[in-house]
Amino acid sequence: VGMWHEARKHERKLRGMMVDYKKRAERRREYYEKIKKDPAQFLQVHGRACKVHLDSAVALAAESPVNMMPWQGDTNNMIDRFDVRAHLDFIPMYTPALLSPTSPEQESDERKCNYERYRGLVQNDFAGISEEQCLYQIYIDELYGGLQKPNEDEKKKLAEKKASIGYTYEDSTVEELENALEKRPGDDDDSEDDSNTDEDEVIPDIDVEVDVDELNQEQVADLNKQATTYGMAEGDFVRMLRKDKEEAEAIKNAKALEEEKAMYSGRRSRRQRREFREKRLKGRKISPPSYARRDSPTYDPYKR
Repeated sequence: VGMWHEARKHERKLRGMMVDYKKRAERRREYYEKIKKDPAQFLQVHGRACKVHLDSAVALAAESPVNMMPWQGDTNNMIDRFDVRAHLDFIPMYTPALLSPTSPEQESDERKCNYERYRGLVQNDFAGISEEQCLYQIYIDELYGGLQKPNEDEKKKLAEKKASIGYTYEDSTVEELENALEKRPGDDDDSEDDSNTDEDEVIPDIDVEVDVDELNQEQVADLNKQATTYGMAEGDFVRMLRKDKEEAEAIKNAKALEEEKAMYSGRRSRRQRREFREKRLKGRKISPPSYARRDSPTYDPYKR
């Protein structure tokens, strides 16, 4: 009997450790999901104007016959002996982009590149945000980092925590409750002043994301017109915005599907996996199996 109790005690201890490890892994996964960001947010390009200082001694040493060599035996075309062009046999003639005709594929690629380059500027112009406000927002993001907005799940969790059940004590009277709910006339003015000061202190959100599904025809035309000044054709900007939104929705749905699959993985969840499979196949027309019994054909009676 003592050995059985010891085994049960050890089993309970192991089960508690497994539950603890599982909860710890879930907390770790939630933490990493919360701090995970788009890699594009870490990309920063800084430009700075620099003055070129010419050194005549260095220039003469670089152009000396010791360092220069003729390219392909042509003494009129001297290059540095460390130049990579010394390994080339032929250099094609360069034709400027304005003189060379572009193919439709190259033009389409250039419009896509312009969309990726100037998408933020087009949205800022459409929203009426000045360049100074945009640069100030970039400065704030670089100084303090991007502030993460709480998603819908976190908002629901906070709302559930804040929800409470009202309780009236026995010694409290209705008059006291009514007096507590009444507002003093001076409080309204103070609250209005506080709200005005809060509105003044709020910095507008410069990271504009235009939702194309909420725009009317006039706004769509205005947005496409704003994009034409940045090297895009008429109608390209809204079409590419809608395509990006569809791709984001597809990625979101695929991620939710993978998370649901991972949730129902394991040996002990066959019923959950079957329910998930039935839910996914619900509404889909399934053909009968090949081994199913078929009805014999019928023929109309022969008419003489």
